[in-house]
Amino acid sequence: MIHRRDFLKLAAALSAAFGINGLPEPVMAALKKIDPAAVPKIIYLQGLSCTGCSISLLQAESPSPLSLITDYSQLAFHADLSAISGKKAFDLVEKFISGQAGPYFLAVEGAIPEKMPEACVIGSKTFAQLLEEAAKTMSGAIAVGACACDGGIPAAEGNLTGAIGVKEFYQKRGIKKLVVNIRGCSVHPDWVWHTIIHLVKVGVPELINDSPKIFYSRKVHELCPRYHDFQQEIFAKKLGDKGCLFKLGCLGPDTYADCPTRWWNGGRTWCIDSNAPCIGCASPHFARKKNIPFYRLSESTK
Repeated sequence: MIHRRDFLKLAAALSAAFGINGLPEPVMAALKKIDPAAVPKIIYLQGLSCTGCSISLLQAESPSPLSLITDYSQLAFHADLSAISGKKAFDLVEKFISGQAGPYFLAVEGAIPEKMPEACVIGSKTFAQLLEEAAKTMSGAIAVGACACDGGIPAAEGNLTGAIGVKEFYQKRGIKKLVVNIRGCSVHPDWVWHTIIHLVKVGVPELINDSPKIFYSRKVHELCPRYHDFQQEIFAKKLGDKGCLFKLGCLGPDTYADCPTRWWNGGRTWCIDSNAPCIGCASPHFARKKNIPFYRLSESTK
């Protein structure tokens, strides 16, 4: 059991570490009242994915991942983190999905192989079956990463699995259920954890294109520190050059995300800072079409 005084200290630390002091008062008030025992559980299932988003979530620094999945959310199951496996793990998932274990949110990482259901099986059921059953009992779903949101790399043009995201999966079946998309490949830990805290303690955050507006309201291009170079038509000709990276394939002008102000790896760096063009991983169109490669060269740079 955690004492109230200790908990308030943790809540204050969470607010400072996440940089969320600017959030609306109801959110801040809710954070101070979090009772870990009352936080809805999270069942985290993985479909067609590389587990990259899970790895990214574990890079949270302060609070630690342990605090995030025990104090501020109750992670009841995750294939890579849970101590149990095999039949016991599947029985636990079934218990929640059948509605016997109380309220829960479903977190989904990875795409759903709609045209090849057998390509993704958990226990004795296909991933698609579990998602359909969960729709009847879950409080809502959080699509974690590009694959879960829009199909991502598994849905690349020419794939045989017919991979799609959670929202589209439910829409095709006429299932109306809350799905919050957290786009990115991989996702930033803040994007997911902030959203989970808001969902379980306050409610649905303001959304834009089914994603939290606070993270996805402005284009990377607008906030980019090299925007001035773009205006002055100072373009890099090769990787490592100074100047705007647009002619080296930067998709910042078409991608909505707060990477330029949030940064990655504990606030140490991000793509443009490392002289790498934005590949648009937070875009719904990421990796879908052959004619939009990760890197492209203009005629002047060939």
